[in-house]
Amino acid sequence: MKMGRELLIGTIVVLLLTAIFPIEARAGGQSAVGVLNVGPSQITTRIVPQDNTLRVYLVILDYNSWEDIFEVSVILEYYGKETATFTFRQYNDTTTYVKSNTFTETSTEGDLLSKEKSIFSHSDKKETVDDKCNLNLTFVFRITWFTHLKVIAKDRGGLEATTLVEYSTEDLMRSSNMIVIPWIDGPILVGISSLIINLLAIVIGAIGALYFAKKMNRIRLAKHGTT
Repeated sequence: MKMGRELLIGTIVVLLLTAIFPIEARAGGQSAVGVLNVGPSQITTRIVPQDNTLRVYLVILDYNSWEDIFEVSVILEYYGKETATFTFRQYNDTTTYVKSNTFTETSTEGDLLSKEKSIFSHSDKKETVDDKCNLNLTFVFRITWFTHLKVIAKDRGGLEATTLVEYSTEDLMRSSNMIVIPWIDGPILVGISSLIINLLAIVIGAIGALYFAKKMNRIRLAKHGTT
């Protein structure tokens, strides 16, 4: 009976201590905000064209700490087909805490990502939730063809968050000396010099003027024939 009472009291004490001092989830030895393991819960995205490049600003929120984020990928899609993937990886792998902080690219065109301009940042303070949980990323890459942009953030435990943004670069990619022929597998670009375009414009204008002149002449002849 006495032992049962002591066990009951011990259980109550443990529950009280747990309620008073929340469990701390740790990532890389750093305290988070008192939650068990959860995946990245929010991705804020902003896309800005600048100097023939696109800058994709991301804020990844993970309540376990920004140090729990393993990698973040930006995937470009052109009408459902993936054309490029840019990835930021914070660690070499998920079994160690060796930092890599690298940007990589996999694409059909190649050399789209500006690795020297792409950056990551976080707060070194531990005062607010934003300090502890936000990882800031900027992907800078050359403007290319895509209609949607997908962001996938993964944590060290394999949990992930995904967001899909509709953003078409077709207007940005078009120019006065380029014809775009869209096919199922993507655009076929035919480069034409400005000289050829100017000559075509002159020829088409001349044909139109000749057609209009002949039509007006027929109208005049028809009027003279009826009088």
